[in-house]
Amino acid sequence: MRIVKLSIGAVLIATQISGGALAQPAPGSEIAPMGKLRVATHVGNPILAARTPDGSVSGVTIDLGKFIAERLGVSFEPVIYANQETYAQSFGKGEWDIAIGSRSALAAEKSDLSPDFMLADTMYIAAPGREFADVGRVDRPGVKVGVSRDGGADQTLSRTLKSAELVRVPGGLGNAIETLRSGKADVWAANSVALQQIADGLPGAKVVPGAWLTGQYAVALPKGRSAAAQAKLAEIVNEAKRTGVVAKAIERVGFRGVRVAPD
Repeated sequence: MRIVKLSIGAVLIATQISGGALAQPAPGSEIAPMGKLRVATHVGNPILAARTPDGSVSGVTIDLGKFIAERLGVSFEPVIYANQETYAQSFGKGEWDIAIGSRSALAAEKSDLSPDFMLADTMYIAAPGREFADVGRVDRPGVKVGVSRDGGADQTLSRTLKSAELVRVPGGLGNAIETLRSGKADVWAANSVALQQIADGLPGAKVVPGAWLTGQYAVALPKGRSAAAQAKLAEIVNEAKRTGVVAKAIERVGFRGVRVAPD
C-alpha cells in the first residue's frame, strides 16, 4: 500500500479546492474562544462594580457581562482588577475575552469598542478649605488635580489640561480621600458617583459645579477579531440597552447622574 504524505499547506489547498474556502469561526466562538466568557472590569470605579461585604462583586458591568455570556450560550467568568491602573495594564495580555469599562484612548488603541452602553458626568470635588466657583476655574497655574493613575480621567486630562498639574495615585476611594485630606491635590477628578462617595467620607469636601466631560462606557474586544464578531458584540450590547438590562442595573444600585447611552 502506498502512503502519501501531504504538507499542511497542501491540506489547506485541498480544503480550499474541495470546499471553496476555509470555514470561518462563528462570531460567538471568536468572542469566547475558550467556551466561557472571561469578563474584565475593576472595582476602582463604583459605577462599574464594587465588592460586597461577603467579598463577591456586583454592579452594572457584572449584570451586563452575564447578559452577554447568556446570549453567547457560554458560562460567565468575572476577571476583577483592584483599580483602574491594573485594569489598564491588562490590555493586550490575553487575560480576558472582553473588558467592560470607560471608553479611553488606551482602550481604543488596544481593542475594538462596542457602542456605548452607559454615560456618566465627570466632575471635580474640591478638598476641604478649597473653593472653585465652577469647573472653568480649575485649569489654572498652581492647582493640583488628583486622578486615578491610568484611569479615564488621567488619560483625558493628561491631554487637555493646559495649566493645572496632575497628581496621579493608585485608584480607589481611600486613596482619593487621603490625597485630598493631605493637601496633595486641590481637587479630585472622577464620575459623579465616586465624587458623592468621597464627599460622604471627607467632611468639608465640595463638588465643583459643572461637568468637564461626559464619561462613556463600552465593551472592549481584543484586536484581531473579525468584523462579524465585532458586529455580534455590538448587537448584544444594543439589545441590553433596548430591553432595559442596563437601565435596571443602574437603577438597582441607585446611581444619580448615570444614564443609559442613546442608540
